[in-house]
Amino acid sequence: MKKLWTRSRYYIFLAVGILLVYFVFKDVNLASMWSEIKGAHFGWIGLSMFCGLLAMSSRAWRWRLLLEPLGFTPGFLNCFHGVAIGYFANIGVPRMGEVVRCTILNQTDDIPVNKLIGTVIIERVIDVLMLLTLISLIIISEFDRFGSFFWNELFSKRFDTIGQASETSKLIYAGVALLTAVLLFFAGRSTWIWLKNKAVWVKISTFLKGLGDGVITVFRMKKKGLFIAHTLFIWFNYFLMTWVCVYAYDPTSALKAMDGLVLMVVGGLGMSAPVPGGVGAFHILVEKALLLYDIKPFTDPVSGLELRPGLVFATIVHTSQFLMTLFIGSISLIIFTLQKRRTNAKKSA
Repeated sequence: MKKLWTRSRYYIFLAVGILLVYFVFKDVNLASMWSEIKGAHFGWIGLSMFCGLLAMSSRAWRWRLLLEPLGFTPGFLNCFHGVAIGYFANIGVPRMGEVVRCTILNQTDDIPVNKLIGTVIIERVIDVLMLLTLISLIIISEFDRFGSFFWNELFSKRFDTIGQASETSKLIYAGVALLTAVLLFFAGRSTWIWLKNKAVWVKISTFLKGLGDGVITVFRMKKKGLFIAHTLFIWFNYFLMTWVCVYAYDPTSALKAMDGLVLMVVGGLGMSAPVPGGVGAFHILVEKALLLYDIKPFTDPVSGLELRPGLVFATIVHTSQFLMTLFIGSISLIIFTLQKRRTNAKKSA
């Protein structure tokens, strides 16, 4: 089953992504949409891509800071290539990038993978905390807009669905919950029996120890101020990546900085969806968020076609980030491959 899941999950995520793209673009006149995109101000889009590169570079440097307390000092370029190739891998399989970038640095600097994974876990925890902080800030400062959006899109519909369900449906929900609890119990019991095998437990405990070393590295760090500065710089550039793009497209050019922050957070939630590159989910959420600013679909009086400026903007932002990730990731992958070949050739000589 593990091998089947490993081999098939890419196709499952890809299929979900394709379905979302179809759902988003099925009623869109692509020729009209392309005409809108061609009229964008590409200088702002280029600046957005540059901000993405700065964020990627800062993330690589921050990762290097996390590794120093563990006694490892990999080169900045090796860390950067790991981060860039990791982002590149996420285009294909969501969250695969975290494993890939650890593998890259393991091969270039011989750092144990379990310790690398521990540092990546710390990064992910910090990213989630930053995202939750920004969501809270926006809900408090602009509750009339973002608060209602957050509730309606993420929670209200689910509660309404359960509340309006028939008695039969509620019994089915309860049965599924009970069955899940029973399966979890037996799965836990089987896992415990398996773990009682001494050889297996030694391997797992060794891995967990390295993982723990990687996780607690943030508390041993001497340059905590620099680490915090990089974290703020990364998220500031994430904000700029979205905000400068509002000036690239005339219908969104009147939006303010706080509006750009809202769009960044909403887009970040879309990018977190378990589909390749957040495709489809990002477009849906950003277009819906722009409805809050009265950026709605309308009919062109000349052509008679329906135009969706919210979707156009979401496509501009997502595509620019996608191309930047694809370009930088490809270059890093080529450089890493060439370095690997030279290293193998030297060992063989």
